[in-house]
Amino acid sequence: MSDRRFFTVEPTAEPITAPIAKVGGQPTWLEQPQWPISRNHGTPMTFIAQFEVPAGMAYVFMTDATEYVDYAWEAEGGENAVIVQRNGRLPLLEVYGPMVSVYGSAEPRPISVSAQATGPTVAADHRIVLATQDVGDFQFSGGEPAWLQNADVPGEGYRFLVQLEADRLPFPINFGDGGIGYVFLSPDLLEGRFLWQN
Repeated sequence: MSDRRFFTVEPTAEPITAPIAKVGGQPTWLEQPQWPISRNHGTPMTFIAQFEVPAGMAYVFMTDATEYVDYAWEAEGGENAVIVQRNGRLPLLEVYGPMVSVYGSAEPRPISVSAQATGPTVAADHRIVLATQDVGDFQFSGGEPAWLQNADVPGEGYRFLVQLEADRLPFPINFGDGGIGYVFLSPDLLEGRFLWQN
């Protein structure tokens, strides 16, 4: 637990255009934009946040982030995504149920993306401010995740990056009732996953 870095999220007067951690606004792309598309709705996902990672940046998205959407809580449900730049890989999603007939096989497929640079966002730009003391048990980076339910690491060797607490954000986001969103990186740090629990 001592490795946890607690933080708050505060509005800014101006958009944040530097490649630094932030919540809301528009992504600060390091490479060609890769805006993820909802697997079930075919629409651009909502940008939630970006965080610094060894490769550069991890961008977190979720379909209709302020509304309830089926499968948005699942790491591989096709309704959320973590895009890693530089030289990252698009998340591979499992194919199951009726999607098998749509895609013609059950082989995992990368999430669909658009080259659009801007799109739906959860809120205006907000900066991340490290807290000088523990401001709550559920919004931090580093250390081990604080699970609301059973541990649900999205793959073998995946590393915890950050978690966001819906009730501590200064704008609405739907991680369920009192939910927490969790961001993970693959063992080689080039692919990400997002999920939430409530």
